[in-house]
Amino acid sequence: MKSDIRVCSAWRGRHDRPVYSLSQTCPECGAPTENSAPAPYNPDDTYGEYRRARKRRAVEESQATHDSQATEE
Repeated sequence: MKSDIRVCSAWRGRHDRPVYSLSQTCPECGAPTENSAPAPYNPDDTYGEYRRARKRRAVEESQATHDSQATEE
């Protein structure tokens, strides 16, 4: 599903915050706009299992680090 709301493609370099618009160009800087919708969900994602496992490990590691810092204090 394509979204009607678009975001300035150059907002990180030209604006303090994202600039949203319905037009094909940014109203503030004139740069082209791009679709602001996230990528669609794909149930056949072949790397999803690995991405979720990596995210779980990162969360567990950050919790372990936080717990070890709390016990040191």
